[in-house]
Amino acid sequence: MTKFNKFRSLLLGLVLLLSCNFMHATSIEQPGVLLRIVSTVTGKALSNGNNAEHDTFLQMDDLDKSAQGQDWVLVRVDAEEPDLYAFYNPNYAMSIDNAPGQKYHLLQWEGDPTNANQQFLIQEVEGLEGVYQILSSGSDRVLTVREDGTIYMDQNKKDKNTYFRFESTDKVATSLIPHQTYVFKNKSNGQVLSNKGSNEKAALLYTEPYVSGNAGQLWQYRSVSYKDGWKDKSAKVLYNEVLDYAVDAGLNGNKIPLQYTLEAKNVNQQVYIESVEGQEGVYQLKYVYNEVPYYMSADEKGDTKMVEDAADESTYFTLTAAKSPIILKNDWENERVYGINKEAGHATYLPYANTADLRADADRYAKPWLDSKSSRYMTLNGTWKINFVKDPSQRPGEEDFYGNSVDVSAWSEIPVPSCVEMQGYGDPWYVNVEYPFYDNPPYIGMKPNLYNSVSSLRRDFTLPENWDGERIFLHFDGIYSGAYVWINGQKVGYTQGANNDAEFDVTPYVRKGENNISVQVFRFTDGSYLEGQDCWHMSGIHRDVYLFATPKTYVRDHYITANLNAENGYKSGSMNVALTVNNKEGQPVSKQVRVRLIAPNGTQVAEQTAKFDFTADTANELVQNVTFENLSNLQLWSAEHPNLYTVEVAQLDVTGKEEEAFATKYGFRHIEIPSDDHRVYINGKQVYFKGVNTQDTHPLKGRTIDVETMLKDIQLMKLANVNTVRTSHYPRQAKMNAMFDYYGLYVMDEADIECHKNWMDNNKSNRSTGISNYPSWRPVYLDRAGRMVLRDRNNPSVIFWSMGNESGYGDNHDAEFAYIKSLDNRIIHYEGSTNARSDKATELWSQMYPSIEGNEKPLQSEANNNWAQQPYFMCEFDHAMGNSLGSLKDYMDAIESSKYGIGGCIWDWVDQSIVSYDDQKNGKLTENGFPKYRTGYDWPNAPHQGNFVNNGVICANRTWSAKLDEVKGAYQYVKFEKFDAATNQLTLKNAYDFTNLEGYILRSNLLVNGTQVASYDVTLPAMAPTASQKVSIPVTYDLTEAKAEGKEVLINFSVLNPTATSYAEANYSVAAAQFTVAERNAKLATIKAEDSDAKLTLINEGGKTTISNDKVTLALYNSTGAIAEWKQNGVKVAEVGPEYENYRWIENDAPYGGDPSYDQSNGITAHSASFKLADDGMSATATVKGTGTWVNYVFVYTVYANGTVDLNTQFTPQNTQTAYDRAIRRLGMQMLFPGAFSNVTYYARGPLENYVDRKTGAYLGRYTSTVWDMNEYYLRPQSMGNREDMRELILADTIGNSIKIEGEGQVAFSTLYWSDQQLKAASHNWELNLNTDISKRRIYAHFDYMQRGLGSGSCGQLTTSKYFVPTSGTYGYTLRFTTTPFDSTTVGVKPVANATESLRVAHNDEQLTVSGAIEAGTNVALFNVGGVRLGSAHASTATSQLTLSLAGQPRGSYLVVIDAPSGHRVHKIFK
Repeated sequence: MTKFNKFRSLLLGLVLLLSCNFMHATSIEQPGVLLRIVSTVTGKALSNGNNAEHDTFLQMDDLDKSAQGQDWVLVRVDAEEPDLYAFYNPNYAMSIDNAPGQKYHLLQWEGDPTNANQQFLIQEVEGLEGVYQILSSGSDRVLTVREDGTIYMDQNKKDKNTYFRFESTDKVATSLIPHQTYVFKNKSNGQVLSNKGSNEKAALLYTEPYVSGNAGQLWQYRSVSYKDGWKDKSAKVLYNEVLDYAVDAGLNGNKIPLQYTLEAKNVNQQVYIESVEGQEGVYQLKYVYNEVPYYMSADEKGDTKMVEDAADESTYFTLTAAKSPIILKNDWENERVYGINKEAGHATYLPYANTADLRADADRYAKPWLDSKSSRYMTLNGTWKINFVKDPSQRPGEEDFYGNSVDVSAWSEIPVPSCVEMQGYGDPWYVNVEYPFYDNPPYIGMKPNLYNSVSSLRRDFTLPENWDGERIFLHFDGIYSGAYVWINGQKVGYTQGANNDAEFDVTPYVRKGENNISVQVFRFTDGSYLEGQDCWHMSGIHRDVYLFATPKTYVRDHYITANLNAENGYKSGSMNVALTVNNKEGQPVSKQVRVRLIAPNGTQVAEQTAKFDFTADTANELVQNVTFENLSNLQLWSAEHPNLYTVEVAQLDVTGKEEEAFATKYGFRHIEIPSDDHRVYINGKQVYFKGVNTQDTHPLKGRTIDVETMLKDIQLMKLANVNTVRTSHYPRQAKMNAMFDYYGLYVMDEADIECHKNWMDNNKSNRSTGISNYPSWRPVYLDRAGRMVLRDRNNPSVIFWSMGNESGYGDNHDAEFAYIKSLDNRIIHYEGSTNARSDKATELWSQMYPSIEGNEKPLQSEANNNWAQQPYFMCEFDHAMGNSLGSLKDYMDAIESSKYGIGGCIWDWVDQSIVSYDDQKNGKLTENGFPKYRTGYDWPNAPHQGNFVNNGVICANRTWSAKLDEVKGAYQYVKFEKFDAATNQLTLKNAYDFTNLEGYILRSNLLVNGTQVASYDVTLPAMAPTASQKVSIPVTYDLTEAKAEGKEVLINFSVLNPTATSYAEANYSVAAAQFTVAERNAKLATIKAEDSDAKLTLINEGGKTTISNDKVTLALYNSTGAIAEWKQNGVKVAEVGPEYENYRWIENDAPYGGDPSYDQSNGITAHSASFKLADDGMSATATVKGTGTWVNYVFVYTVYANGTVDLNTQFTPQNTQTAYDRAIRRLGMQMLFPGAFSNVTYYARGPLENYVDRKTGAYLGRYTSTVWDMNEYYLRPQSMGNREDMRELILADTIGNSIKIEGEGQVAFSTLYWSDQQLKAASHNWELNLNTDISKRRIYAHFDYMQRGLGSGSCGQLTTSKYFVPTSGTYGYTLRFTTTPFDSTTVGVKPVANATESLRVAHNDEQLTVSGAIEAGTNVALFNVGGVRLGSAHASTATSQLTLSLAGQPRGSYLVVIDAPSGHRVHKIFK
């Protein structure tokens, strides 16, 4: 919203109360008038006893209009809170203070109306005109005269001793009153200080004739605190509440007063209002600059300026106290209105009629995320009607929407829960850092071409008959971003806080039988300023909505805690359940609440009953504790062993009959930061948190995530050794917390608070001067954090509370920290506090994207030497955008070797890409073989950051990825420390915290030249956590011959869990490693000429030189050395190349906000070629040299008469720069093979892509695939498919021709159907075209000595120096090319079934087929890349074909494992 529109709407708000606003203003303000606060019961007046001391307790004295201690001025605290006041005694400069530190015994303290303890809500008593109650600002306490005459803020609002009236003395305060609004009238010209209606920053100030109600003439005398370095100071300013500007003297400029953004530290705004000697009621407005005093003056025309002459009478002003303006805003543009009629937060529960019904719902009893069968529960998920408009002014009202009898049958239908944008209503927008509206809190002024849509949703429902007489609640798990609710045409309330639960007591609004509910959802509200997370911004009822019924008096909350004994390993102690029972109507009633503790095996451990007696004199809500002492032999909860007890709560009436029952899963565990270690311990064990950040995202549903997807995420995390989740950056649904408890994940539960843009716009040394520091926003910070804590504090998985994300650091965070601590004592995290170099609002020293080396957020120094000595946590690290996640193992090694390091969470878990509504409607879920996902580029009107929305370790459809392979390897809990090949002993370390490895299986697979030749299983002995032990491997395979022949011998180890878990079948591999038993020959075998080999000829003609005989032809152009023809044994080898290639494009190559854009050429500026035929004609060489800006190279082709070609490469870097945008990215070459050679067999690291800094989860071996199946999934196409440490590569067509490439030295390869330049040119992988005629395709193959490491440069460390491409020296490798042509004489001859390599693997979207001569006993299994079996087929007899279904499997990479009597094969496919 522009300043003009803001000013216009605020002026309108001075006289109008908008129809959707629930506020009520009490007309009691008498500016500057001295009042008496008189008890209507005793007739006595509130007084300080004429005492001037701080901390003086207030008392009730006989009414005395001359008593200065009874003088109180009513000062409105805030123009946006018309009922909120402070009481100020001008005689003593003291204010009434509710003194929570003195148990709310009312006292006086130095006047500071910004202090919440001095702010009071004044509400007129219903039916008693002129009689008021004085409540605390939070409305939870009321000023009360107790029987002994003392005055407290008590909680019984029914007590008549809370009734007061205000009596005027008709006297006006003569001293200045803090926070009072004044009109300043110039004594010389008779005009008043004004901004003349201007709403512009830096507008000049004038004097003009007084006009009643002109907000531009009202100036509040305000005291404002500020920081001067680390010192707390305050200054007086003149402030216009309506326009949010302060008077600025302009002394550092033209010395003409103006209005400017409030900044108390600015001396131009620090006013001293001084009395003029000898003139009562006359003042000067003094400002000091460079120790020189200046005074505001006004001339006859009304122009103002600052002068130094204190005797100038044009500087004289009189002051008149004025009524403060009342600014009434739309609820959705008012930070103070974030809930109307909402229930207080509480722990998750769902009631049943009784314990028998509770237990009968056995599935949900065990797994609380499942749908309930309770008779006290009714889902409102399903089909609703919708009206959609793009502006709040167009939204329907009572007559056409929420009225009881309105007919909406003609409206369209929409499923709930859902995001309306994913259902075709409006556009989804990806926004990060920015807002789609102007940063002008709390107003929603949309940026060009964007809109604040309103979705009006309605449905009917039938109330169950057995709910008559019950209390009925309406519960929303989440609504983006704010919503009004009506039932049967009656307004129920309003809610904000998109990812907090919202609950309403709808008992007064529902009726028997048929009912209707209307929900009007605003896409953006002032709450959206706190919802600026890095995600798609959508709207709607995006989470579950339901009704539930309780007795009229009911258990409102329960808080479970435990006190465990360290001396017994935390396996004994006590448990307490704090029960809160609510009796809203205040009826005399007695209830019993029984609590039972049930062990994980279902046996009852303990039982107690608490009695609640409500009388007319008791509060409406009572809290009692049920404590189970002397608990022993407890089964502790941890992420490794998530043992869950059940706490059953049942409410009974006075006869003992059950009225309701519910159950909560609870885990016993102890969390601490020991003073002698400063790391985090759970159950007495120091734990490393190996985590990921997560988002609620679904490719078809947007921000609405279903149970199946939640479970898929959690199961994949567990499979990949992830033990921690940060709920970035908002709480998850309660059902997902139940999954975290059940499966075992440590959780950092994060409040729904991120005002990234506002913080960046108001950032001073990482301290916020924006809404994180505004007192008016403090209650909503506390509400969001508090609702999270109150709901989730019974979840054992929650280890940390996080106060939000990227919101700077302000006073509101200090208040939030204190509030959370008052609710629960778990460890609190807030990176913003660390970023501001403060430990005040965090208990973890938290950093985003630290660097392993360098001075930018250095991990090593902060994890070992942070001055706060706090546990060091990387709340976001190793940014996983695109082809990335480099150095993950290095990060974890640095953490685990540090003094304070406890771990971190990768950013982030899953890509947030979506399929557009139109594509879903039209059935276009895929294109060109890829999911048709969309990203920020596809809705360009929003201030998007393109594909930055896709930062996941895995892709949106939750398939296993190469990045997840790395996570599993880097996070694994078993350390393979050493293998002694001489003794066949492996040294293992158990790095679990709570798991003994006894009974686990150690599997050893022996490989010779990459082929598995033997396998051995060993059952591990007892091996306690942190213990190391040597394990003997019973290797019986004779390696003598293999070693003598110079073959490479490898041994692969994996540790298997023999027991099936909730997320994996038995014998799932939890850790793996590979060791070298015998090195391969460093050199390729020498080529020996045979008598049958014809001599080579060397012919120079037509500008090219040809080396050939009957087996080989290699022709190169003389000028460039480029290939003109290359055939071996009749097989065409190369289409184009080889040639040096530097270009590599990955998103991760550029820092945050960038789009890597490099020179796509190879920098080669000159070529030369020379040729030589050996004297015996048995070999010839062609030497090609290239010189350039990146490297110089020498390629030496050695052609042998037997048809073999060796290519030796030497690369000499010419560029010494290492900066990401100027460094060499590759030392290697590219060549193009004919597209028909689409079948790939290789001996290198695999089976998925890997890189120099991301190969922890990739092992040397022989793998098969196809060029298409070598793809990896990246929505934004980029360089991919690399395999490190290549020994051998075979490309074959479908009829029997093949090209074999053997490597000598260090070499990696990739084979794709597109060049890196072609990949860069596309915005989506589904834009990549592939010729249907395979013969017209080309295979782009890279052979690199080295590629620059991937790093995580899209946000964080680019890559570390050890992964830079060398900048000096000469490096290279040798490739040996041989071919095997198709042999037509074998057509029709039945092949012998003796090798898995001869089998053909093919697939489409629905089916996988293995064909050929399949031996009896062959087993074919389909796995996800993580090792989870998805299906299998077995050949009991010899056959020609086996099939497996791929239907229902999401697109991505899978492994086909073929085990036959004659061999073992691993084949990668890309569906």
